[in-house]
Amino acid sequence: MVKVLILNDVLTKGGKERRIVELLKYCKQHLDVHFEIIFMHDGVDFPEIYDTGYKINIIDWSYKSKTASFKKIFNITREYNPDIVHSWASMTDIIGVLLKVFFRKKFISSMIADALPFRSYRNKDYLRSKISFRFADVVTSNTQAGLLSYGAPLSKSVCIYNGFDYNRISHLKDPEILKKELGLINKYIIGMVAAFESRKDYTTLLLAAKSLLKRYPGKLAFLLLGTGPTVKAMIAEAGEYARKEILFTGLLNNVEEYIDIFDIGVLCTNSSVHGEGISNSLMECMALGKPVIATQGGGTVELISDNETGYLIPANNFNSLEEKIVYLMQNKQVAENMGLAGKARIQKDFAIDTMCNSFYNIYLKLCKK
Repeated sequence: MVKVLILNDVLTKGGKERRIVELLKYCKQHLDVHFEIIFMHDGVDFPEIYDTGYKINIIDWSYKSKTASFKKIFNITREYNPDIVHSWASMTDIIGVLLKVFFRKKFISSMIADALPFRSYRNKDYLRSKISFRFADVVTSNTQAGLLSYGAPLSKSVCIYNGFDYNRISHLKDPEILKKELGLINKYIIGMVAAFESRKDYTTLLLAAKSLLKRYPGKLAFLLLGTGPTVKAMIAEAGEYARKEILFTGLLNNVEEYIDIFDIGVLCTNSSVHGEGISNSLMECMALGKPVIATQGGGTVELISDNETGYLIPANNFNSLEEKIVYLMQNKQVAENMGLAGKARIQKDFAIDTMCNSFYNIYLKLCKK
């Protein structure tokens, strides 16, 4: 059996955190590997992680004494005696480097979950990567774009795409029931699932939404799923349409049921500060057979085949977004075909067993088992 110590900063809602949970769940059921987990801050938004039975340690890294916190991590590592230290965040990468040096363990860095729009040492993730990649035995990313943007060493680099677990959508509520609850019967629904943060471009979506709601009164609705520091500003920007035709749902535990009522899934990215990795929200839309429209760039171009599974549009271009939405509204067969093609792509290239077995094979290789 291979023993792996997982390090990450938090387990709040996020694509990287989703991948960690899916990996642990899958390995528990199918593969001969054992995990212990260390999170640097409290807050677990994926309670199913407790069902794995693996030991979870919460270290309060915000505590004023970082030395005391590291001693706790040191003692946990010494007691667990893992074969591999597997870090998923840039800050825990630095800790992983220290554990590698102290205990002579194999070290995997999986901190890359985005594609840098430009390299700068002001970016803490990039700065830390310059240190940790030198010591890492393997560097993984969920996109080729991510590996290239960080300048990861080619000899150590492995791209492992996100895996989608279809069990998540096997028992969804009847979509018509949810539409009725939300007052959206007979509405054409466009949705976006993303944190309300500066790296996501809700402004472009809202500009397109307000224009479309004027052009097609009473026919459309927009669902914005997520929360974050910019949500109040976006509600204000939605103006008279907020909470009527443009619904802000906040944080949801049943996000798949909401995506299931989308007619189109959208992801707009603020490309000046962020490049997407493989977006879990886009994967969810595609797995549920929805055509998607997303900002071109980063790992999104590795997920969406333009004009086949969806549309890639220029950054900050609400006119292009509006144009694509109208086209799909007016060409239902095209939209249906795109949704089916996207679903097939997820099943073929983004399967959960492919992702988990890829990590497992790295574990075996590093341990020479």
